[in-house]
Amino acid sequence: MQLKTLLLSAVALFVISSSYAQDKIYKRSGDIVDAKIKSVGTKTITYVRYDNQTGPEYTIVKAEVQKIKYMNGSEDEFPGRGRKKGAGTNDQEDAADKAPGKKAEYGASVITISPMQFSENGLGLGLSYEHAIDKKGIIAFYLPVAATFNLNSNHFDPNTGNTVNGHQDAMFYVMPGVKVYPTGSFGSVRYAVGPSLVIGDGEKSTMDYSYSSGNPAVYNTKSHFVLGIMVNNSLNINPTPHIYLGLELGLGFTYMNRVDAVNQNTLFLAQGGFRIGYRF
Repeated sequence: MQLKTLLLSAVALFVISSSYAQDKIYKRSGDIVDAKIKSVGTKTITYVRYDNQTGPEYTIVKAEVQKIKYMNGSEDEFPGRGRKKGAGTNDQEDAADKAPGKKAEYGASVITISPMQFSENGLGLGLSYEHAIDKKGIIAFYLPVAATFNLNSNHFDPNTGNTVNGHQDAMFYVMPGVKVYPTGSFGSVRYAVGPSLVIGDGEKSTMDYSYSSGNPAVYNTKSHFVLGIMVNNSLNINPTPHIYLGLELGLGFTYMNRVDAVNQNTLFLAQGGFRIGYRF
């Protein structure tokens, strides 16, 4: 009788110890797999079945696993897309798990320089600042400034009958406005359109004809002020979350076009160029 009791106790002890001497994979579906874990990678888990350890190896995607309970009592949990560190893991694998699929974070502000800027006055350079107003970046405040020069100022001088170089009239512009991004500004390639006010101040050279003096024509450089509105179209490219490239074209007209404080005819306005900048 004592021998039978001893044998039953030994069998029971073996069964109990066997149930703990194995790894258990707890799936999110509720299934539990008795296994021997071979490796835990950044995306998959490799194991063999505990009841056939010399058999084939199986692979399961970590997203399908809730936790692993190892034979030594330690656990490796996988809450959501991450996991807690435990047996069979290391810091490098934890960092690798966070990298795949991570969304690029685009800053709401952009500062740019335009080394190739043009206006109806001529060529020059520009700077701009942009800031997204809403969370999706659909509407952004936009403030470009520019300086352009009339590099094609050659004119005919009737006094000498020759073509001479004129004054390279400088114009300085401030153009506050808004940019509207139909699909939001946070992405690799985005289109925007929007209105802006145009305030310009500078110089304008003209040939004034007067027959009361000895010369029939006098070349004068005068003050020039414009106030108008234009609509800007832009192609915005973000190769990385911080690098910005852009192409822009704006067209409009003046409400006010004064030369030496005298109102002139309505002036056609244009501005644009290539921009490169930093998003933050």
